[in-house]
Amino acid sequence: MTPMSAMRQGALTLGIFALFTAGSVALTRAMTAERINDHREAYQQRQLLAVLPQAIGDVPVAELLDSTFALPDPALLGHRSPTTGWRVSHGTLQALVLPVTTRQGYSGEIDLLVGMQLEPDTQPRISGVRVTYHQETPGLGDKIEAQRSDWITHFNGLRLADLPPESWAVRKDGGQFDGFTGATITPRAVIKAVHDALVYAEHLPLVSHQQEPTP
Repeated sequence: MTPMSAMRQGALTLGIFALFTAGSVALTRAMTAERINDHREAYQQRQLLAVLPQAIGDVPVAELLDSTFALPDPALLGHRSPTTGWRVSHGTLQALVLPVTTRQGYSGEIDLLVGMQLEPDTQPRISGVRVTYHQETPGLGDKIEAQRSDWITHFNGLRLADLPPESWAVRKDGGQFDGFTGATITPRAVIKAVHDALVYAEHLPLVSHQQEPTP
């Protein structure tokens, strides 16, 4: 075999190997994409149920998923594109769940769900908060996760007017909430995001006027 033939054969073999590898990666990605999406949806459903008021925590998942509405001015909650929230009615009880994104975490973006119980003639009351995405430092910033600590539950039961504006902050900044040793930036970002959600809900027409969302 001449050197030129050997080079051609090597190039052909390399090309076939590259095509096979690319095809295998594409096939694996296609096979796992649906499974990953299913896991994400299941995780979101669990988090949604976790932030609802306990009295309606047994709402059927199908009913929950059908209760979405388009958020007006989603940028006020940190979103860069159209986003939906949830307005859940179960018997005489009503709840609101708002997705919030903050980019002020130590390692970037933090996504949250803020659940609120709606009551006539009063401000929405926080029923639960859960972090759905973050990249904060393990062992420090990840204490915002409910499975890591109970810190995130300290918002439960609060209304916007329960604390003066300056108290919606970590104690280091003169506020009401504990920070984390060595990780002040993370809780600071979450507190602001939760406060933003309450301010947003206070001016949301379907909350302030107790109306059903427009289909």
